[in-house]
Amino acid sequence: MQFKITTDYAIRTVLYLATKNEVTTSGEISQVMSIPQKYLIKLLGELRQNQLVRVHMGVKGGYTLNKEPQDISLLDIVEITESTVKINRCLEPDCYCSREVTDTCLIRKHYVAIQNHLEKSLSQITIQDLVDGVEVDLS
Repeated sequence: MQFKITTDYAIRTVLYLATKNEVTTSGEISQVMSIPQKYLIKLLGELRQNQLVRVHMGVKGGYTLNKEPQDISLLDIVEITESTVKINRCLEPDCYCSREVTDTCLIRKHYVAIQNHLEKSLSQITIQDLVDGVEVDLS
């Protein structure tokens, strides 16, 4: 599994806003974080729709975080930018299985364990942890 570039850009954007802790323009974010500005503006719109960033209009306008960095996990961002965080189709809410053996599948229980560990790990790492350089124990 590999995150989309959008997810990487979103994490970098939120991280940068957390480190700046002031109204910041898309141009500055784009330049410092090496994100194409047109792509970034679209991404910032998505982050705004999901209440992670706030838009400030006017001459001194730009963007700030809408939540405290310690209240934003990597999972929060990944769930916005990825179409799914599930490692297999059978783990989606509809539990689709091409063999129709979801309840007896020998592999699925291991997928569930991996999925739970992945989501727990992503939810334990906050933007504040990244800002502080904290190593989170994911065991």
